[in-house]
Amino acid sequence: MLSWLAVWCSGLLHINAAYKGPRWQFYLFKPLTIALMMLIVVTGGEANTYAYLVLAGLLFSLFGDVFLMLPKDRFIPGLLSFLVAHIFYSVAFWLQFDGTMVWWLPSLLGAASVIIFLLLLPNLGPLLVPVGVYIAVIAQMAWGAGEFWMNTHSQMAAYAFGGALLFMVSDTVLAFERFKGPFRASVVLVMSTYFCAQGLITLSAISG
Repeated sequence: MLSWLAVWCSGLLHINAAYKGPRWQFYLFKPLTIALMMLIVVTGGEANTYAYLVLAGLLFSLFGDVFLMLPKDRFIPGLLSFLVAHIFYSVAFWLQFDGTMVWWLPSLLGAASVIIFLLLLPNLGPLLVPVGVYIAVIAQMAWGAGEFWMNTHSQMAAYAFGGALLFMVSDTVLAFERFKGPFRASVVLVMSTYFCAQGLITLSAISG
């Protein structure tokens, strides 16, 4: 319980610092929030393949956070780090699936992804291919989590699916903020959904 309180406080301090400062607080508490979740997986979960894959996903998410926070924004390294994180999460989710595919889910996720990509397309420029690949990877990650949940209806799978969907929401808002233009509520929307997404995926690793 105290571990999750520390995660909540750390995430809140980062969001507050994004609007009000100080800058050191902004830079410290974003990666610290993810590092605390990693600690929860290490100390609270079973030593199994799923937990190790989630831990790897959290680690590459931490790398991505650092790249995107640097004074000279490293968007491509950050994008690649999160791409690897989503691949680890995807493998974790798909390894749990053993049943009949539900094909309406990828159709729905695919349609939503295409719409998002087309809305961003006029502003992507040279990042068209990397962003397109990223959207496809995160959509199939959510698909894997969804198939896992619909096949088992377990609490573990529900956490995973909820986290994957929130990750899509967070990244969609971030993409519109970056490529369409910033708006005041973007930070709280992106970071609250992001931290909740990672928290739910972390919970899935310790509830199996």
